[in-house]
Amino acid sequence: MIKPKPIPKLDFSHGIDEENRTMVVIPTILKSKEKVQELMRKLEVFYLANKSENIYFTLLGDCSESNKREEAFDEEVISEGEKLVKELNEKYQPIFGFIYRKRQWNEKEGSYLGWERKRGMLTQFNQYLLGKIKNPFRVNTLENQEKKKIKYIITLDADTDLILNSAFELVGAMAHILNQPVIDKEQNIVVDGYGILQPRIGVNLDISYQTRFTKIFAGAGGTDCYTNAISDMYQDNFGEGIFTGKGIYDLAVYETVLENQIPENTVLSHDLLEGCYLRCGLATDILLMDGYPTKYNSFMNRLSRWIRGDWQITRWIGMKSPLNLLSKYKIFDNLRRSLIEIAILVAIVYCNIIGILQEKVIYITVGILIAVSIFPYLLELLNACIFRKEGEEKQKTFTPKISGIKGSITRAILTLRVLTL
Repeated sequence: MIKPKPIPKLDFSHGIDEENRTMVVIPTILKSKEKVQELMRKLEVFYLANKSENIYFTLLGDCSESNKREEAFDEEVISEGEKLVKELNEKYQPIFGFIYRKRQWNEKEGSYLGWERKRGMLTQFNQYLLGKIKNPFRVNTLENQEKKKIKYIITLDADTDLILNSAFELVGAMAHILNQPVIDKEQNIVVDGYGILQPRIGVNLDISYQTRFTKIFAGAGGTDCYTNAISDMYQDNFGEGIFTGKGIYDLAVYETVLENQIPENTVLSHDLLEGCYLRCGLATDILLMDGYPTKYNSFMNRLSRWIRGDWQITRWIGMKSPLNLLSKYKIFDNLRRSLIEIAILVAIVYCNIIGILQEKVIYITVGILIAVSIFPYLLELLNACIFRKEGEEKQKTFTPKISGIKGSITRAILTLRVLTL
């Protein structure tokens, strides 16, 4: 019922200026030269899709966990990274970089690994770019290049694609005067504007049709030419969204606000916290493409990591912190969502035990559980059948509506079948 509220943007379609220099990074664990080759090819494609002055690309290679300080494949990874960066810089211009971290002993983990994993990687990289620390990395090709003052960082996962001109849109949104972050100096938290922006994440077309699992659950893949901004409860009602680890942030603001805010060895999933401290904006009219688990087991493994991360940050709900009530509700809501399946399972077992004495209890309880489980898909179906986005012509929306209806019905039927079993 509430219309989407697009975030205002400057037009950088003709290039990014010096004041808004931007670095695109992929922080990920590297264990083979094939992985380095794959990701350096992606960075080259990102450059060709977002060709401009004042935009740079760096592969942030993290080291894997090990019982040794150095592994045999480290040299292979380093050699391949340095070679490919040299080739790309000679082929285009010196805008590509490669970094590989050192392992250090972690007493709690009982092994050698990169300090604070992905969060530590970005923190060290931020501090290095700002000149707060000297080069902390085992290999850093940026040391051999002219130092540039970077204002924004676009951080991507290894399976995320920076599609055509999306970097210009992200930088344009961050640079707009209405989105400039305002920091409360007493609480050291962003209270107005945005220190970080999260774009809408779509699913790659080839992934969405790869298996029967992705056909059902990944939704329609590829670029939706009928959609501009989409609705989001948090952004449309409260002017801020949830950060999921792929987006753009203000380098100086990020480091100022988050310095020493998260204790070591306590948080693995840091994205939501970063979004709360930096006041994340959700730009649903800017699209990045992502992968999707192709099998049930890989989907559950990913979900398990997400839920584990959500429960690790529960202390921020009760502890004294500068987070506002909405931020604490976001954390609580993730916890609530993670317990739905467990609650349904417990309720089914309970109603079957009680149902031995009172049969009517089974029908009432199972009816409620089915209603709870398929309710989201019924809402999807209602939206696909009735509502039409403003400005769309009826004949142009027929195909996506049919696709949305079929997807909603399929997921609802599958949920009913699982509950029946």
